[in-house]
Amino acid sequence: MNADAEQVFRRAERLFASGHYDQSRPLFERIVADHPEGYADAHNRLGVIHHIGGRVQEAASCYERAVIVNPGYTEASLNLVVALNDLGRYEEAEQVFFDAADHVGASEEAPAKAAMANRHVAQGDEYAGLGRLEDALHEYRRALTLRPTYVDVICKVGTTLRRLERLDDALRVLERAKELNGRYPEPYVQSGLIYYRKGFLDNALTEWSQALELDPSRRDAEAFLATVRRALLQQ
Repeated sequence: MNADAEQVFRRAERLFASGHYDQSRPLFERIVADHPEGYADAHNRLGVIHHIGGRVQEAASCYERAVIVNPGYTEASLNLVVALNDLGRYEEAEQVFFDAADHVGASEEAPAKAAMANRHVAQGDEYAGLGRLEDALHEYRRALTLRPTYVDVICKVGTTLRRLERLDDALRVLERAKELNGRYPEPYVQSGLIYYRKGFLDNALTEWSQALELDPSRRDAEAFLATVRRALLQQ
């Protein structure tokens, strides 16, 4: 990087890290326009900005450029996997995923993936705490590209979709969590909330009862059950 590009990139990175995507975007665009065959990080950051903004095709193009510039750029490859899945290009996503795995040493692959997945989950939790649900959803999904059987993360996706009022999508995700681990109570609690929101009280009661059977200490499920039962008795 020349001195000017380095300065612009650092400024863009600071803005990006603080969530000022609209302000960082023109700076990253300036870098990739001046150096189209370099600066994989700038291409990747632009992809994330487009992805968060719902411009998935543009995001995929940026991620692809980042991977062309640096074929070993695992984060950009995994971002591309998420984007391709969002676009319904599942076979391409699978190929990108396995190509990325080839660049990770076999002895390092599992811990490296786990560490990166956990970083995405932590970032997602921060976004969720700030009410930035689309950003949280994006991070949780990035984590699942690395660890697709993390049931707690699948539940975080389901919970976030519920909070976004995407109830049917949330139910499908939570069913996947139950398939992977039928002894984990969280997907039953969340499914109960969704059924309650949709007006299917019997289904909600069934889900919360199952959650309590699995974990009698789940006071939230106990409270939901008691509330709905009292309401039904008063009808």
